[in-house]
Amino acid sequence: MSKIESFTTGLDGNRIFGIFELPEGGDSFPVVVMLHGFTGEHIVSTFKYPRLSRKLVKRGIATVRFDFRGSGDSEGEFCDMSPLTELRDALEIVSLVREKSWFNGKLALIGYSMGGMVASLLAGREREFDAVLLWSPVIMNGEFFSREEYSFSRDEKYKDILGLKLGPGFQRDGLSVDASAELENYHGPLMIIHGSEDESVPYEPVMRYARERGVEFHAVKGANHKYQRLDWIEELFEVSERFLCDQLL
Repeated sequence: MSKIESFTTGLDGNRIFGIFELPEGGDSFPVVVMLHGFTGEHIVSTFKYPRLSRKLVKRGIATVRFDFRGSGDSEGEFCDMSPLTELRDALEIVSLVREKSWFNGKLALIGYSMGGMVASLLAGREREFDAVLLWSPVIMNGEFFSREEYSFSRDEKYKDILGLKLGPGFQRDGLSVDASAELENYHGPLMIIHGSEDESVPYEPVMRYARERGVEFHAVKGANHKYQRLDWIEELFEVSERFLCDQLL
């Protein structure tokens, strides 16, 4: 069993919604902060974050999963969202964790897809994390944000992306930073997991980056971006749990 505490933080009309999940026994724990991807929320497709959270909690690690502003149950507008607004949201959550009496001082990040870009920026700027785990991360962000579907003409106010209004700040902010370069400022334990058949975030550039930098890299052979097969997702969880427990316990 675990203790689940929902929370909001921020001013009315602009609040972040999230969930702390804590081990049932003990007074203090290491914490993993989970960052979701583009058009996602704190549960993530096929419930990846709750499922991994329950595995970690059994090992004595607390987790926090939350919705970036403009996504999921958090307030704010999706059209105002960009990687840099999400970076500010993540910093706010990290600060909140550090204030908790049950936080034992050890802190890790998981970033999935665009959340992997946010985690890379956060780790590169803050640096004081005990582990960083990236799932299928958008760290080669120049190529990703240059896509035509995110480009705006002078007269466009928003784009229709999956029934959501995407604003021009998304591409502008996405091209204003280099996540792979900023991640090089982080020198702690770092692991990247990537599906070899990822249709959304190309596998080869991320694999080459990891190889050239000497980053621990695990390929899930045949897996797509969402790891939508039992053996793929079980491998994702097994490798993730082992890495995080090795660094935090």
